[in-house]
Amino acid sequence: MEQTQLKIKANTDNIVRFLYDKPVDGTNSYGDYHRYSFEMNGEEVGFFATDNLNEKLKNFSKGDSVNIRKEEYEPNKFGWNVIPQDGTTPKNSGVAPAAPKSDDRTADIHRQVCLKLAVQSMGTPETLDYGVVKQRMDGLLNVLDGENLPF
Repeated sequence: MEQTQLKIKANTDNIVRFLYDKPVDGTNSYGDYHRYSFEMNGEEVGFFATDNLNEKLKNFSKGDSVNIRKEEYEPNKFGWNVIPQDGTTPKNSGVAPAAPKSDDRTADIHRQVCLKLAVQSMGTPETLDYGVVKQRMDGLLNVLDGENLPF
């Protein structure tokens, strides 16, 4: 009996459970392929993953459950999103998670707070050395942003 092939439509949930630790990799007339076997709704299904999707799926193994979504981010342009399910956590992909980026408003608030703390650490406002205030403020911002820490 031939295995049913999973066809993923845009913007739909496709919750699957991995049946094997790794896909079957190979090459055919279309190029390289990564063929996965999943269980979906109690049925075994096969699925050919693109290289981009394979990079996300290879962080999971037998028994893991994920939701695979093909999401349209512009008209006729799609991206893959793999969302762990039921307590599944991906294996280490070897890539450090990206540091969260602050928006302009948050950065401005951080600068204001660091300036206030730098001024307070100097004592009375009549004896302020603005070069030292700037140095202290920049040091506090570096600590806040996690840059150039001495430890």
